[in-house]
Amino acid sequence: MKGKHKKIGLLMLACSLAFVSACNSNNSNSGSSAPSSASNSGESPSAQASGAGSETVDPLGKYAEPVTMTIGKAVPPDDKTLPEGDTVENNQFTRYFEEKLNLKFKAAWIAAQGDAYDQKLALSISSNDLPDAMVVSEKELKTMVKAGQLEDLTTVYEQYATPYLKQMYDATNGKAFKNATFDGKLMALPNLNVDEDPIKLLWVRQDWLDKLGLKPPQTVDELAAIAKAFIEQDPDGNGKPDTFGLLGDSDNTFGPLYSAYQAYPGMWLKDADGKVVYGTTTPQMKEALGKLSEMYAQGLLDKEYAIRKDTWELINGGRAGMFLFGGWSTGWGLYDSFKNDPKAVWKAYALPLDGSGQYNATLGPVSSLYFVVKKGYSNPEALVKYLNLYANVENDAEAMAKLINGVNAAYFPLRATFVEPNIVTNRLKAVKEALDGKIQPDQLRLDQKDVYDKVAANNADPGKDPGSWMYSTSYMVGGGALESPMNKVLGVFYSQTKSMELKWPALKKMEAEMITQIIMGRESLDAFDSFVAEWKKSGGDQITREIEEQLTE
Repeated sequence: MKGKHKKIGLLMLACSLAFVSACNSNNSNSGSSAPSSASNSGESPSAQASGAGSETVDPLGKYAEPVTMTIGKAVPPDDKTLPEGDTVENNQFTRYFEEKLNLKFKAAWIAAQGDAYDQKLALSISSNDLPDAMVVSEKELKTMVKAGQLEDLTTVYEQYATPYLKQMYDATNGKAFKNATFDGKLMALPNLNVDEDPIKLLWVRQDWLDKLGLKPPQTVDELAAIAKAFIEQDPDGNGKPDTFGLLGDSDNTFGPLYSAYQAYPGMWLKDADGKVVYGTTTPQMKEALGKLSEMYAQGLLDKEYAIRKDTWELINGGRAGMFLFGGWSTGWGLYDSFKNDPKAVWKAYALPLDGSGQYNATLGPVSSLYFVVKKGYSNPEALVKYLNLYANVENDAEAMAKLINGVNAAYFPLRATFVEPNIVTNRLKAVKEALDGKIQPDQLRLDQKDVYDKVAANNADPGKDPGSWMYSTSYMVGGGALESPMNKVLGVFYSQTKSMELKWPALKKMEAEMITQIIMGRESLDAFDSFVAEWKKSGGDQITREIEEQLTE
C-alpha cells in the first residue's frame, strides 16, 4: 500500500506541480506581505550595495558581469537522468539561470539526499563554513538566525521580487513569512506548498451507490450503512459475496472519519484554552477510535487492512467501492479500475460531515523549507532573482521547453516545492470557464491549457487515452470535491524540537500500535487512556513544553 501511495504522490507531483510552480494568477498584484522595509541605517552593506535606496532595479535583469553563488547541494543518489557530460554545476538548469541572469552556481559541497545531506548541512552550520545560499529546514533556520549567520532579505525582497512572486506569497495571507521573520526582518524566503494536497477525501463507486439506490453518506453512521450495503447487497452483480465495505491501509489513514469527530491525529493544535495539544491524545480521538473499532467488529472494515500489502488490488479489481485515504490526485491511481471495468464510476466527496454539519479538512504547513543567504554575501538579491524565474517555469514556454524533458528536477541549483497554494482549484476554475465557453482556451495559462487539453480530449472519447482520463478524473472529480465548503484545520507546529530528535520515533511507534490494536479489537478502548499517560511520561509532555516555548519566542 505504501508503495502505491508513493507512486500516486510522484504522479501527482509530476502532473500537478511539474517542476516548481504552477502559474501566476490572472489578477496581477504588486503589493507585498513582507515586513516593512528596514531603515537605511539598519540595512546591511550587501543590501545597500545591491540596490537599496532609490536606484531603479530590474527583477529579471541580467547581470553585466557574471555573479557566482556557492551552494550546498543535495543530489538523488541513484538517479541516472543527468545527461552524459553534465554535472551538478553545469547542467540544463544551471545553464538556464546563467543565460537569463548571468548567475553561475558553484557547489561548496555535494551530498546525497537524506541523512548524508542533513549531516553535511549540520556540520556546515556548526562550523560556520557556509556556502552563499542553501535550502534549510525551519529548525536549521532558527539556529542560523540565532547565530547571526544569515543575511536580512527584507529590502532585496521588496525591491527585486516580481509582482508574480509577491502575489504567490500574498496568497498565503502572511502565513509563509511568519516563520521566516525575526524581529521584523525577513531572514529567509520560504518555499510554498500546495494547501490542497494534504486534504483527504471520500472516494466512492458512484455506480454502486446508484445501483443500490443509495446517496453519498453525510455522516459517519451513513458511511457505515453504505459499507454494510456494499458487503451484503452484491453491488458488482456477480452473485458472489466478494465485495468490501470500507478500506483502510497500514498507516491508518482514515482522515475524514477522524475529522468528523474533530479528531486530528498527528497534528499539533491548540485546545479551547489556548494550550498546545497533540491531536492523537485528545478525547475526540478516543471517540473516533471507538467508532472505527465498532465498524471493524461488525466486519465493515477490511479485516486485513493493517497487513494487506496492496489495497489497490481490491480497488482496481472491482472488489471495493469506498475508501478515505485518497486526496484530489487519486484519479491517477484509478485508471486500472476503469480499464478493468469501464462501467466503474468513481466520485470524490468532502464527506463525512461532523456533528455541526461541516467538513473538517486537515492541512500541512504552508512552508516547510527556506531559501537562505549567508550573511555578508555580496549579491543577496541574486536569490530573489533566482526565485523570480524558478517560480515561473510552468508559465514560460521557453523554460518549459528547455527544462521539462525528463531530467530530474532535483538538479535545479536550489530546489524546493514552490507552488501557488490553491493551484488545483485555481486551475479547475479556469478550465471550467474554457469548457463552458466563457473564455477561449488560448487565453489560459500554459499549465491550465495543459489540463484543459487533456480534459477536453477525455470528454470527446472517455478513457481512450489513459493520461487524459487520469487528468480529468483527478481535476474534475478530485479537484471538484475541493470546491466544497470546508473548515480547513492548520496545525500550529510542523518543525522539530530538541527532544523530538531522540524520542519521537519511539512515540510514533507507540501511537501507531495503539491505533491498530484498538481498531482491530486486540485492545479495549480503555487502552487509549493508558497510551496517553505513557505517551506523556515518555517524552510527550516534554516535547509539548518545548513547542509551547518555540511558539512564544
